[in-house]
Amino acid sequence: MKQQLGKLGIREYVSIAVLMVGAKGMEDTPAMLFKQVQNAAWMVPILSGALFFIPVFLLLKTLSVFQNKNLFSVIQLLLGRFIGFFVCLLIFGIFSCAISVDTRTYVNIINTYYFTTTPNLLIYAILMAVCAYGAKKGIQHVGSVAYLLVFYAAFSMALALFLSTKDSNLQAMLPIWGAGKLEILKNSSIRVSTFSEFFLLGMIIPYLKLNKEFRKGTWIAYVTVSIQISVSTLIFICMFDDTLRGISFPFHTAIRYISLGSYIPNIEIFFFVIWILAAIIRFTALLYILAMMFGHIFKIKDFEYLIPSLAAIYLLIGSIPESFIEVTLNLKQYIKYTIGPMFTSIAIMLWLAALLKGEFKHAKNKNST
Repeated sequence: MKQQLGKLGIREYVSIAVLMVGAKGMEDTPAMLFKQVQNAAWMVPILSGALFFIPVFLLLKTLSVFQNKNLFSVIQLLLGRFIGFFVCLLIFGIFSCAISVDTRTYVNIINTYYFTTTPNLLIYAILMAVCAYGAKKGIQHVGSVAYLLVFYAAFSMALALFLSTKDSNLQAMLPIWGAGKLEILKNSSIRVSTFSEFFLLGMIIPYLKLNKEFRKGTWIAYVTVSIQISVSTLIFICMFDDTLRGISFPFHTAIRYISLGSYIPNIEIFFFVIWILAAIIRFTALLYILAMMFGHIFKIKDFEYLIPSLAAIYLLIGSIPESFIEVTLNLKQYIKYTIGPMFTSIAIMLWLAALLKGEFKHAKNKNST
């Protein structure tokens, strides 16, 4: 049965965006940044956000001209059916690889820290089945659950980071420039891929009540996650110092050491439950958007029926790598170094196409009348 078209408010949209992007501060991102720029790793999310501001601004300005059109519709309108098809297919392929790699990373975290005797494949299958079930419910339901969860996720993360500060040393921030200013700028430009999901969220514009809510919500979430990832990275630096380079997932390592006094020594299960729920919302929203992309590319109107099949395909792709090192050091690095420049180029290209075709002038004249 075809789903009813749900309309998201700004609260639900911001919640989805924050959970999708902000979760990177709880993954391996802080450790990977520390390996590259050392003590200055906390600066990179802020600088990357500043660098990616222009592509996001141009993309939002271009999308605002086309009322209630999703990203792929705008791409095909501006670039033509033939070129637009291949650009959309490229975006779908990149994010399909990304969700396979990211879900496998989460499975590795669960298996390494919490369910050490459970087979990876079983954990992976359960995760994808739950995400597929949630995605089948529709983006409106995902947004409602995300809004209910985002406050608990923010509180639990803030509590974990606060409790971690008692074992922190502010001198670990020194030298303040880490590996050097040039290295910071270099890695900040590469790490713009951290915010690539904001590009993807252009697909759900028709599901929002108003276009201006998409623009406003995007900037609220954009600033929030930039600060969130930066602060979490800074706290992990102060807590672990040089040992951070040898820790794959600092958040999950940190919560194993924090406690609420001598009577409650181990509270990591509380943070784990909130973390896994946030991860489910993240991948559920991503799976729904990817199914929408596939349906748009190949003219499949009832794309919701594709969700279980896509989930199974991503499960198979994510299960291919034999070792954890192969996932983190090869596939993930390659995707992150590619995705940022590619989306920057596409955003600029769409803005130029709209400018040359007079779309901005036409929209301005239409609004003035």
